Amino acid sequence: MPEIWAVLEHNEYDLLSEKSGELLAELAEIAQRQQEKTVLCAVLLSAPEDASVDMPLFTTSGVQNLYLLEHPDLIHYSTEGYISALTWLLQRRAPVLIAASATVNGRDWMPRLAARLHLPFVPGCLGLDVHDDAIFALRTACEARAYVQSRTELHGRTGLATFVPGTRGIPHASRKSNKAEIIRLTPEIPASFEHGRIHRLAIQAPSPEEVDLESAERIVAGGRGVGRQGFASIAAFAHVLHATVGATRVATDKGWVEHARQIGTTGKSVHPKLYIACGISGAAQHTAGMRDAQTVVAINPDRTAPIFTLADLGLLGDANAILPLAAKQIEQS
Repeated sequence: MPEIWAVLEHNEYDLLSEKSGELLAELAEIAQRQQEKTVLCAVLLSAPEDASVDMPLFTTSGVQNLYLLEHPDLIHYSTEGYISALTWLLQRRAPVLIAASATVNGRDWMPRLAARLHLPFVPGCLGLDVHDDAIFALRTACEARAYVQSRTELHGRTGLATFVPGTRGIPHASRKSNKAEIIRLTPEIPASFEHGRIHRLAIQAPSPEEVDLESAERIVAGGRGVGRQGFASIAAFAHVLHATVGATRVATDKGWVEHARQIGTTGKSVHPKLYIACGISGAAQHTAGMRDAQTVVAINPDRTAPIFTLADLGLLGDANAILPLAAKQIEQS
């Protein structure tokens, strides 16, 4: 029976990434659309002593098989470890599609796996479908200023794809439940040139100011309305909130903040959990880059500002006065 695989990530506490739910929801729909009955499978890579399974997600997402690839070399993420383990599994089974979230790790190992096995690969998908022996993907082009529908021929081979996290949001739990079959396997990971030469010492999280906008989970963005001095308040509040700073084109053109922080059609497209827009009117050029945010808070003294139509919470007032008060409340809580 054909299979579709979702390769999921987990952290050092063995907790699944929150991006797992939307990836499984996307692949479950693809599996249901196949003409031939297709099995949705999840794949987890872990060291044997760390392999514990959080079953509620799998019982409500339609996963029928859970492949646990257990090997001592998989105690921590490594490019070679993931590629070797998945190559070993692919040589024994031939899924229709393998997908992963386009996280830092997913963007690292997936194209290298495709190159090693000479398999078709589609990166950065906003939507996916598989039919007529091809992958049909919705993707962005021209720095997210346009959308394109691509077709990648499979010619009977396994297709690989990465799915942009945050596109679907967190799916609602399904009323249906099923018990996923757990299949524990020990992959063969041969010694490589790098094996034994690279040792993991620790993971040090960067400061919020150093986090790339496209990876940030919280963003505090400023526009014309806050002025040059307002970005000092935005930076201070972002530090308290463990967020990163974003800006509109006007703010970057005036030199109030570096161009790397620009969000919009001529800047970056972001999809954070929380987006706080300060002194931003809500012009289409800017909102095109942040409309995928899960929760939007708008602070603006103009009650007619278009940004309020996108906001989940609107605060009518001057961000330069509100942010210091909010920062004080957070620090005291």
